[in-house]
Amino acid sequence: MRNAAAQLMISVFLCVACAQAPRPESSALSGEKAMEFVQAQVAFGPRPPGSEALQACRSYIVQQLRSWGYRVEEDAFDAQTPYGVKRMVNLIARKGPGERPAIAISSHYDTKYMEHKKFVGANDGGSSTGLLLELARVLASRQDALDYWFVFLDGEEAFIEWSTFDSTYGSRHLARRWKEEGVSAKVRALILLDMIGDRNLDLARELHSTSWLIDIVQQAAAKAGLADIFARLETYIEDDHIPFLDVGIPAIDLIDFDYGPGNSYWHTEEDTLDKLSVESLERTGRLVLTLLPMLQTRLAGR
Repeated sequence: MRNAAAQLMISVFLCVACAQAPRPESSALSGEKAMEFVQAQVAFGPRPPGSEALQACRSYIVQQLRSWGYRVEEDAFDAQTPYGVKRMVNLIARKGPGERPAIAISSHYDTKYMEHKKFVGANDGGSSTGLLLELARVLASRQDALDYWFVFLDGEEAFIEWSTFDSTYGSRHLARRWKEEGVSAKVRALILLDMIGDRNLDLARELHSTSWLIDIVQQAAAKAGLADIFARLETYIEDDHIPFLDVGIPAIDLIDFDYGPGNSYWHTEEDTLDKLSVESLERTGRLVLTLLPMLQTRLAGR
């Protein structure tokens, strides 16, 4: 993302991580479980698009989702990047065949390519992907008027410099495909999570986001006793929600774009697990779980 006002994993680890994956019997949201999912991603190391590490991470994500009963669609495509063609894969997890109207919750699961640097992306996008997995676990048995789709996006990060063509590869591809196939009409709202694990959590009021979604998120925060989760910052941030907005899907970006002093941990080797907190993951998860019934009430029947 960019502020518009301004990257052979051993099979033993994968097997152990899968064996330790939380089971769906307990439906209570757990910041600790979300953090376990973040730790599992970071253990793969840097995970830029097209890398073996990202492929291993993707297999891990798919295995978790399938263990909770989800059907996982692998939306593979070839993206033209400044470093040539890269194979990228979005993941869409659903309980049914995708025929019913839905609320989509999303995160990017790639990390920025940083040559000669070990950028493990604990917060960007490990934290949001970890929480997305935990939300999928918690909501696995939920039956509401609108379905929930969990969307893991590849290729959010720019390889060189953020632009309309070097960034958001996965979301641009999927939004365009959904529009062409008539799927976008089924997605009544999209919630994007990004960089939500920061110990000093302060979500921005992101102004590209759909205005009524901004309002209802603020109402959900107040209802859950989480009004302090939002900073005073109001700004426009380019992120994976933009392509979906462009095809007519209401969307909101829940993002903390103040990571470290002066945002100094963002896109650096300092983006490590010690900068995150279980509490931030849990508080963001509580916000989303408070928001979803409010969205169901507003959107059901439309």
